[in-house]
Parts: sequence; structure tokens; C-alpha cells
Amino acid sequence: MTYRDDDVIVPDHHVMDPDSSYVSRLIEGYDITGIRRLFQSHDSSAEYVRRRLSVAPTGALNMETTPLTLETAAAHVEGIVRETIGEFGLLEPNEPILLGLSGGVDSGSLLMLLAAYRDAMGADGPLIHAATFQDFDSKWSETFDFARGLAERHSVSHHVIEAGYAEKVFHLNRPMAQILMHLMETDDAHLAMYADHHSTRRVLEVYADELGVKKIALGLHTTDLLAGLLNAYTTGFSVGPAPSRRVGPYTYVLPLAFTPKRELHLYYTHRTGHTPKQTTPNQWEFNPTDRNFYYYMADQMQWYWPGIENWMFTAHARTAPDTAPRHEQCGNCGGSVALQTAGSDTWSGWCDVCRLLDRHGWIDR
Repeated sequence: MTYRDDDVIVPDHHVMDPDSSYVSRLIEGYDITGIRRLFQSHDSSAEYVRRRLSVAPTGALNMETTPLTLETAAAHVEGIVRETIGEFGLLEPNEPILLGLSGGVDSGSLLMLLAAYRDAMGADGPLIHAATFQDFDSKWSETFDFARGLAERHSVSHHVIEAGYAEKVFHLNRPMAQILMHLMETDDAHLAMYADHHSTRRVLEVYADELGVKKIALGLHTTDLLAGLLNAYTTGFSVGPAPSRRVGPYTYVLPLAFTPKRELHLYYTHRTGHTPKQTTPNQWEFNPTDRNFYYYMADQMQWYWPGIENWMFTAHARTAPDTAPRHEQCGNCGGSVALQTAGSDTWSGWCDVCRLLDRHGWIDR
């Protein structure tokens, strides 16, 4: 609380008067000076200083700092991903895996990291397949071309999933891209992003079946997963553990779980020789607003507690009420739906996304 001239409480919007005296009092009992001291800047000419706040068994706090050049940052990222794969048993020797490759920073970096891991493992390395969706104008976009070139450069089998694939899987009477645009003009506009993500994952699963693959890799990084945990904690919905989770007959692996977005950018820049191009998000990616807020909060959490993911992900995996939830199969798209805890809606036979599409008349019965 801040007081003016000893006894007048100052509101947040107050403009300080140079002729007045002010006193700020900490009204909660914690050592703000000691905590702020941890965040004092460390002079370094390095391109990146990696920080990690650790908590000792005694409760003591320590801020570890490691100055990194672009080259050593890239080596660090490869080391973290290699350790994540090994410690959590994400990949078996010679195991086939399907990667959703959009051509952006996250999926592109994951492809390069998995290829580096494969090369380091030699004969025991995984067999990597990459799938790119031919949606909207991707057939003619730079991102689409880059995805194809990246796969070729790293000797990864590249597959193009045609735009009509989602129509077959979801029994739609019009293209999914068209549906998402129409959905933005309805009262369900805030659900378009979820429909987009679910349909993408489900199509990826169906394509994995054709390849005989049961393990799918996604380029979800630390902020993605922290935002998802915040969403789950504040709404009461259960969410699977990281960096590996079972969804029906498939295992999703998330090798970038302990890699912040900033480090992915550094890795991408070093490996490709150019800074990543920021593509314009689809209009539904700004809705719903609470998703943006979760991402904002996840970023803030990493700023104030660098390395918090090491605590939150492992703690969630140990304390989640149902780490292996029962799944039901959607009667329309065939996707697996994790049933929530007691008190949630009863199973209707269709997943939420298919019910949404059907409500608007976009499913051909």
C-alpha cells in the first residue's frame, strides 16, 4: 500500500506530486528484497543467458545463469531434447514416429531435433515420418515449400495430406477450411480454434493408421504446455501428463516440453542460417480470449520462475487424479475422448467437435 503525506491512501491511477512525501509499505510478510536480489542482471556479452531458479531441499533459492552463444544454445537445446527422450522413454530403438509438420518454428525445429537425435543414435534411431496438411493456400505458400525442403534436407519421409482428407474423416459436406471461416461468424466463434486443433490431430491419427504408426510427435513447447495446465487447473478438467500421454490407441510424445520458445528460435536460427518468419495467425487463433490470457500468464510464470516447467510437469504427472483416463470412441470421427471426472456431462456418443459441426449442419449423415 502506498500512502501520501503519511495517511492518505494513493489509488493506482495517482500521478505523483513532487511536493508531497510518499511511503510504500509491504503488507504481506515475505522477503521481497531477497527475492528481487535473485533477479539482478548479470553483465554478459553472450547472445543469450539461460536462467533457472532452483529450490534446495532446505528451501533455499538459487538462480543459475549460463551465458550461451548461438552455437552453444543450439547444442544445449539438442542436449535437453535428447535427455527428455531418454529420461522419459519417448522413443524405442528403430521405432516409427509421425510428426505433424506445418513448416513453422515449432514443428520445423522439432523435425531438425528428431533428425539430430536419429543421427546420434545410428542404427537404433527412429524412423521419422513428417506430414503436412494441404489446407488453405499452403500448396503455394513459402511455409509449405520450406516444410518440404526441410524434410528432404534431413532425410525425413515427407507426406502431404490433401485438404479433402478431413472431409472424409469427419463426414463433412464442405471443406474444413470453409467451415472454420463460417464458424467465426456464429455465436460459436470461440470454439473454432478447438475445432481446428481437434480435426488436425484426428486426421493425423487416421493417416498414422495408414502408415502403421502409433506414436505421434507434436511440436508443443514449454509455454504451450504450461498454458494448457493453467487452463486445466482453473476449469477443473483433467489433462494428460507431459512429455508423453496416451490418447486411445495412440501415444503422443512432446520432446519440446522442457524447451522454451525463445530457445527454439535460437536453435532454428542457428540450424537454418536465418531468423524464422513470423506468419500471420489465423483469425480464430485470437479467440477465445482466455486462451490468450493463459499464454500470457504462462510467459509471465517462466519470467518470474525460469525453469518452473521442471516442477509443474513432473508434479502434475505424479499428482494428476487420473493419469490413464478411460476413453470412449466418437461415433462420427472415430477419435478417442478422455472421460472427465465425476460430475461432468455423460457420454453422448459423439465428441464435442462433431456435435458442434453437426449442430450447424456440416456433417453429412
